[in-house]
This record gives sequence, structure tokens and C-alpha cells, in this order.
Amino acid sequence: MVKKLKNSKAAKVILGILLGITLIVVGVYVYYFAGPYSGADEVNAQIEKMNIDKEEIQDLVTQDEEQIDALNYKFVIDDQIYSKQDLRDWQKNEFIKTNKLLNRRFKQNVKIDPDMSFETIKGLVVAQKVAIGQDNLKKGLERQSKFGDIISKVASATSFGKRKVSVADIYLEGSKYDAKEVMRQLEEMMTVNNSENQLMNFKANPNHFYSHGSETTQEVVEMTGGTRVANRFFLRYGDDSGLETKKDPEFVVETAGTGYLEDGTVIGGVRHEMTDEGDTLHVRLQVEFPGSMPSYMIHQHSIHLLVEFSNWLSDIENGNQ
Repeated sequence: MVKKLKNSKAAKVILGILLGITLIVVGVYVYYFAGPYSGADEVNAQIEKMNIDKEEIQDLVTQDEEQIDALNYKFVIDDQIYSKQDLRDWQKNEFIKTNKLLNRRFKQNVKIDPDMSFETIKGLVVAQKVAIGQDNLKKGLERQSKFGDIISKVASATSFGKRKVSVADIYLEGSKYDAKEVMRQLEEMMTVNNSENQLMNFKANPNHFYSHGSETTQEVVEMTGGTRVANRFFLRYGDDSGLETKKDPEFVVETAGTGYLEDGTVIGGVRHEMTDEGDTLHVRLQVEFPGSMPSYMIHQHSIHLLVEFSNWLSDIENGNQ
């Protein structure tokens, strides 16, 4: 029995090392050696014919940030409070990285100076994503997504069914809407395909590239957990068979769904819950990952959750949805 236990622990260590090596090799390849997207010239030719109003997008971003400042938010991860400035500092670094990625993959030269204001940097990158378009972003990041599939499969195989969960809590005092109405509007954002929802998805997080939904399923291309590798996955809402987290009865409404790859490999999922605490909306965000994923990535994705949902909640509060 002791020998088997030792062998089991040794196997987990070896598999963990293999996962680490896989992450490093894939990350280095994707970041440094993946050349421009083969369709980049065609995309840029299309952009030249388009009339993208960058000033309008910049004004919209500036207005959004002013609206976020006006809302009484409290952000919490593992009992630690995060400020709005903490989230903006995180976003600024991620927007700069995303700009470099898009410049490289799509042979563009959208220049960003780190000394620019956060609003200016965000506006430039959001406009860059709008110009390229989410379908082209999905195609241009396909090579990364395929490597992302490898990482997800290795992580799942080395986790032995265990999960780690990114958890983040948002409290919005004085919300205009109750939890059920906020959840209804959020679900509409995820599943209704129109240009307004695509723009809100681009604005919500530096690492959002594609979102396409149906009544029950959402296809997503984004960077999760602070990685620089784009992941393509699907969320099947209403199906929590692949989740370890359980519904918390203290929350009046939830949206939950199993996450899987195109070939059906289950990689985790989401369970987002909301409730009303007096005049305060309490949102608990939970995303499950394979248990072998590094804790750093789990924490980074918790910040990712605070960023995207604070933007979406602000859109709802200010009637942008």
C-alpha cells in the first residue's frame, strides 16, 4: 500500500512536470515564433475600406470609465479587496500585451506608449479589435487555440479529476436592478449575436477576442488565467454535469455550464451566482479549471473575472445593454 502511494505521488509529480514543460514550450513557440496570420494582408485591405470611427470608440471608452467611477463597487478575491485602480493597472498591462500580439499576427502598427493614459490605451486596442473583427480574430488566433487545446488536454489528464476554482466577488451598492434582472441581461449579452454585444465583449476585457452564442451554448476565444495563449472553448449552459461546485442556496439566481473543447473534452466550466443583499447586488463568480493548473493562473483569472463583470455590470447599470 505504501509503495503504491509513493508511486502514485511520483506519477503526479512527473505528470505535473510534463504539464509545466508543455506550458513553457507552447508559450515560447506561440509568443516568439508564431509568424503573421496568412490572411493578414486581406484583413488589412478590408480595414482600409472600412470607416472605423476611432474617436467615437475612444469617447465611448472614456465615458465607460467615468460611469464605472460613479458606481459604488467592492471587489474581493480571497478576502483581499481590490480597488478600481488595481483592476485598471492589470488591464493596462494586458492591453499592451494584446496590442503587441495583434500587431504581430495581423501585420499592423498600432503604436502604444506605456506612458499613455489607461483610457487612451484601452480605446486604441478596442478600436484595433473592432477593425479586425471577431471572425478574423478567431481565424488569426487559430494556431494559438490549437496549442491551447493541447495545454487543456494535458492539464485535464494530469489532474485526475481534481479541479481548482477561480472565485471572485463583486458587490454593487445601489444597483438599479435586482439579481434576476441583471442575470437576464447578462445571459442576453452572452447568447445574442449582434454588433453591440460584440463591442461590449471587446471592451470588457483585454483578452476577449470572440464570443458567439445560441440559446444554450456559447463559443469563446480568449486568454484565460493570465496566459498569453488564446483558448477556444464552449460553454453549455444549463448543464452542470461537468462541475464540482454546487449551487449555493443563499444566492437567488445562477447561470452554470460545463466547459469543453471542440472534440468534447471536458475542461471545467462556470458557475456564476447573484443575490440581493438589501440595496446591494452581490455577484459570486466561479470558473473551474483542471486541478494541475498553477495557482498563479487561477488567481490571475479571478482578476480577469472582476474586470470583465465590472464592465458588463456597468453597461447594464447605464443602459448600454
